[in-house]
Amino acid sequence: FNKSIDESSNYRTQSILTIPLKTSTGKITGVLQLINAMDESGKVIHFRKELEPYCGYFANNAAVALERAQLTRTILLRMISMAELRDPKETGNHVNRVAGYSIEIYETWAKKKNIPQKEIDKTKDILRMAAMLHDVGKVAISDTILKKPARFTDEEYKIMQKHTTFGARLFHNITSDFDEAAKDVALNHHERYEGNGYPGYVDLMTGEALPGYTDSDGNPLPKNGEEIPLFGRIVALSDVYDALSSARVYKEAWDEERVLSIIREERGKQFDPEIVDAFFVCLPTIKSLQKRYP
Repeated sequence: FNKSIDESSNYRTQSILTIPLKTSTGKITGVLQLINAMDESGKVIHFRKELEPYCGYFANNAAVALERAQLTRTILLRMISMAELRDPKETGNHVNRVAGYSIEIYETWAKKKNIPQKEIDKTKDILRMAAMLHDVGKVAISDTILKKPARFTDEEYKIMQKHTTFGARLFHNITSDFDEAAKDVALNHHERYEGNGYPGYVDLMTGEALPGYTDSDGNPLPKNGEEIPLFGRIVALSDVYDALSSARVYKEAWDEERVLSIIREERGKQFDPEIVDAFFVCLPTIKSLQKRYP
């Protein structure tokens, strides 16, 4: 018990019931603490012994929820590590930078839209993990193509494009907000605002065009504007900015002014104008993230 908390808050703790939150392996991950039980008249009393089993049941449920959340996060981080094993030169710090850029852009955009801070904070956590998995579909691409130290042929480029549907397919059976976000990001981060991106309107399981969404040659129609989910539009900009700013197996890093000039030119073309505006507002923070994940 820490008396300083009572002193700083001008509160008097007279009775306490403390129950540990334990995982299935017995590890303590937190504590449920109840303070100052009261009787019908409002007088502070000791916690009754018969209440302890009920509080213990609640604590067990809370511990299970925390353990499941941690397990989900651990699995996701292992998926990211698996992708890094395939392409460590591009994937490691790249995914951390793209995730960091994306949540900063989102928060700037959301504040301009007067979205409540509580909702922003919740969404940022989901977006961070989804953005880190934007290229997870590359685990299904051959090393011959993935690690080629030169530009792709037309056929190789078509194969590489499939990483969007491969990645989205992992989250096809949506059971949470994260699944929805991860699917949207993986599938749409190469769509272009003006409508010349990929993969367009496709069936995730087959990669073929959805019925009614084909051009005259039978190819999938691309998405444009707000047909592209918000998270896809955000990660699209973050990914391109990082790709241009970083050295790759087939190119050197571009200088900063050249990269920013391209982004300005592509406002309303490749990129959502509102997302570009948010990007430039938070650019100082984005530059600091580059240094954090060099």
